[in-house]
Amino acid sequence: MKRFFSLLLATSLVSCATKDLERCPPGTPGIILSEAVECQHKDGKFTLPAGHYQPEAQSPKGIYYVAPERLKTDGIIREGHERGGLFIAREGWQWAWTGHPGWEVDQSATTITGKRGIIMPTHYKFEPFVKYQVANKRR
Repeated sequence: MKRFFSLLLATSLVSCATKDLERCPPGTPGIILSEAVECQHKDGKFTLPAGHYQPEAQSPKGIYYVAPERLKTDGIIREGHERGGLFIAREGWQWAWTGHPGWEVDQSATTITGKRGIIMPTHYKFEPFVKYQVANKRR
């Protein structure tokens, strides 16, 4: 019984710490970066590649756009290349992210936390602000 309550408490804490994720509605346009951007964050740096970023998932705060290729990082894990992209908040602020938010959406139907994933994308506050254009239509 003690183990059950510990598991229940841990599940509650995880679900409170994460955000609801869902697929973007059909027709959600992507964004385009005309050139690669090197970004600095508190733990290092990474490069957002140029190209068409597809909307992968959304939360109540904004949309996760996945990069057309892996981000170049200064880390040694995965040979310095991480899957990720740009998170654009509804208010306009930006964060870079690494991870698999689309996978989280797909897996959420089978978890006890429902729409709240267990392994959420890692977010990075960075400089400078990335200039982008909204694509004409979703590819």
